[in-house]
Amino acid sequence: MKKRLQGFIVGLILGVVLFTGTAATAANYQALAATFPVYINGAEWQTDSPPIVIDGHTYLPLKALGDVLGVDIQWNSALFRVDITKPEEIVVISDQGNKYHRQNCPTVKKVKEYVTKEEAAAMGYEPCGVCQP
Repeated sequence: MKKRLQGFIVGLILGVVLFTGTAATAANYQALAATFPVYINGAEWQTDSPPIVIDGHTYLPLKALGDVLGVDIQWNSALFRVDITKPEEIVVISDQGNKYHRQNCPTVKKVKEYVTKEEAAAMGYEPCGVCQP
């Protein structure tokens, strides 16, 4: 009887220690809808899935944000990960000078052609000092 009681007490102590250790490490987070607007390039961002705030950090829906920023976001189910692909940056070559520019550069009066940054550099063009592409 004494051995059974000792076994019960040891089991009880181990159970309490293991249970309280597990409960102490489990974290509880509360997700709240963001009560503030998100702006992208000066315009308020609207989405069907609102941003959420967890523990003081703001989380945005990745796919919707990727669409706005012009990056391709895909779920890779084979590797169980998200793949983000940034497209090549397109720049413009104006009909005057030897510089390439961002598409919204104020110094460009007339666009000669649209190329990638790498193509512009290979053609001998240098980056514009105003828009700094």
